[in-house]
Amino acid sequence: MELVKLKILVEKNFPIFDVANPIDVLFNPNQIQITKTGWRTSSSGDPIPADTPATLSTTLFFDTSLITTPTKAPDPALLTLTKLAKTPDVRTYTKRVYQLTQNKSELSAAGEPRPPVCRLIWGMREAILFQGVLTQVTKNFTRFLEDGTPVRATLNCSFQAWEAPETDQRSKNAIDDPVHLVKRGETLSSIAAQEYNDSSLWRLIAKTNRLDNPRGITPGQVLTIPPLRSP
Repeated sequence: MELVKLKILVEKNFPIFDVANPIDVLFNPNQIQITKTGWRTSSSGDPIPADTPATLSTTLFFDTSLITTPTKAPDPALLTLTKLAKTPDVRTYTKRVYQLTQNKSELSAAGEPRPPVCRLIWGMREAILFQGVLTQVTKNFTRFLEDGTPVRATLNCSFQAWEAPETDQRSKNAIDDPVHLVKRGETLSSIAAQEYNDSSLWRLIAKTNRLDNPRGITPGQVLTIPPLRSP
């Protein structure tokens, strides 16, 4: 069976991810730690919900000393006598992970800079292991060629769970019925006002039901209304 590699999918425009260009790790991590604080102690000593996002910590290992790429020979005839090769700079592989900490204003609907959301995918079925933003990365170079080119590195990475604001708000507000039968004259805004007491959440309903045209709902159509929790 072929070894399944951990992949990092990078957001193009949430919830759309660039599945065609994942970040492939060279070597799978031997440990992944996920931490979630469920409770904290109040000033009176009583336990209260912490409501803090989960974090994932792992170390990614990169070593290009066993990877070679052909180089151009000064004389083409030499290619029949010897195979010239060059060990790749490990930064070619690590820079994509390192750049995940960079803020990009185009990713936020409000225009506020933030780093791209990432999905860590691992397993035969490529299930989502974790979704969040890279909050911290420490890069350590541990092996170099004679000319100083780094060929081995470890990246100590910390990810923090992230959800879109409308999804996060959805998870904190409860509704009674997960479906809605569209009536004549209703719009997504009026349905959101009825279900969430907030007409601005119509985009959440449109996204959940994959509605390309929010004005295209018809009487009798059944919409899924995502269930929410109380704050």
